[in-house]
Amino acid sequence: MSLLEIRSVGKSFGAIRALSDVSFTVGPGEVIGLMGDNGAGKSTMVKLIAGNFPPSEGQILVNGKICHFHKPIEARGVGIEVVYQDLALADNLTAAQNVFLG
Repeated sequence: MSLLEIRSVGKSFGAIRALSDVSFTVGPGEVIGLMGDNGAGKSTMVKLIAGNFPPSEGQILVNGKICHFHKPIEARGVGIEVVYQDLALADNLTAAQNVFLG
């Protein structure tokens, strides 16, 4: 069973089509990369998975269950979290505490 499955996901912002028919799976122990040109939809895909906004169509499954994320806290509830490269670290906290701070 896949830990994460993206099925025919699409996202539109008004008349702008940001993603169209994206599908992939991530299994236990797998590491994947999203690659593409600027504006290809990589950040949009990550934000959909992380619950920043819902897809316009398609499904996101975690451990075989369809999920409808509308907020990042909902994605966190099933173990999905995004750590962005522009980090704002708290110097007085440990590395683990900074990660859990989000």
